[in-house]
Amino acid sequence: MDCYVVEQVEVARPTVLARVLESLMQVFAKRAEPSPNLDLDEMPDRLKRDLGFLDGREPRYDDRRLL
Repeated sequence: MDCYVVEQVEVARPTVLARVLESLMQVFAKRAEPSPNLDLDEMPDRLKRDLGFLDGREPRYDDRRLL
């Protein structure tokens, strides 16, 4: 015959100070997050090339002499 014991587990509730500190950390973390926008005009060509926006060649400039 088996006897099973059911024990109640008490979960420690965070203190008021811990909750306030966590809330403040979340507020400041949201302000510190970088912008999700990617500005291709400000990005160097080598990084554009690494990300696949350029085909590996130097950027092509319009030459007015060929017109």
